[in-house]
Amino acid sequence: MKRLVQALRNVERHYLLLLAPLLVFVVAIAIYPLLFSVSISFFKYRLTDPTQTKTFLGLANYITAFQDEQVRKALANTLVFVFGTVTTELTVGLGLALLLSAETRLMQFIRSWLLMPMAIPPLVVGLVWRSLYNVDFGVIPYYLKLLGFDLGRGPLGESATAMAAVILVDLWEWSPLLMVIFLAGLKSLPSEPYEAARVDGANRWQRFIHITLPLLQPVFLVGLLLRTMQSFKVFDIIYATTAGGPGTTTTVLNYHIYTVGMTFFNMGYAAALANILLVVVAILSILYVMVLEQRQL
Repeated sequence: MKRLVQALRNVERHYLLLLAPLLVFVVAIAIYPLLFSVSISFFKYRLTDPTQTKTFLGLANYITAFQDEQVRKALANTLVFVFGTVTTELTVGLGLALLLSAETRLMQFIRSWLLMPMAIPPLVVGLVWRSLYNVDFGVIPYYLKLLGFDLGRGPLGESATAMAAVILVDLWEWSPLLMVIFLAGLKSLPSEPYEAARVDGANRWQRFIHITLPLLQPVFLVGLLLRTMQSFKVFDIIYATTAGGPGTTTTVLNYHIYTVGMTFFNMGYAAALANILLVVVAILSILYVMVLEQRQL
């Protein structure tokens, strides 16, 4: 016993040494790239410049970003995408959790099957759905034509339907994540309020509105936080399905950053845009966490 206590004391004394490999990894993988991105955002830095010279611009890249019409359009598209995906996925995820909450073998099998889309890389998901949306041989346009819909250039080729089509792809892939989150929340709910409500004569709908939804508010906020952060960073699905088109209809901010940095090689400006996106996501995350903490008090 004395040896165990002494060993624990030695661990306490040398905890920094034990954490050193992890700290080095975090600095190398996360902190250094972030600091480098912040630093080059104040410079005019192009990869195509053979001299690799950097011209200090101060806040010029950030000022240009706020004045750039393409950035405003990309940010507006991002907000539409985030709102569309988060609201639909929260609704579908909760609906699936309620329908599949029973602990039977059939329900367990269906839940496991529904989790499969999350195991597929988003880029592959985008490529598969681009084939499904193809106006010439895709399955979806085939049945839409049978129903009498005029597809034109297809769901991904028309400005009126492109964003909705991309949101549907994201909905298919990530609704199971929210289903799992809501299932965990439903399983953790206390039974006493439901028993009291049954005694008072409340029906299922009344119990759902007045008991289930209020008790699931922390779970809602967790799912909202996770999916908002992921939706703001969407890139793979856009790249694989529409490449930001038609025109700039589905050009979200993350894809615009990729275009600026990897197509036009304007790394300083792309870094400034990436930092702006980081700040927006960080502010939203902090607000969500503050609301969550207030709900738990």
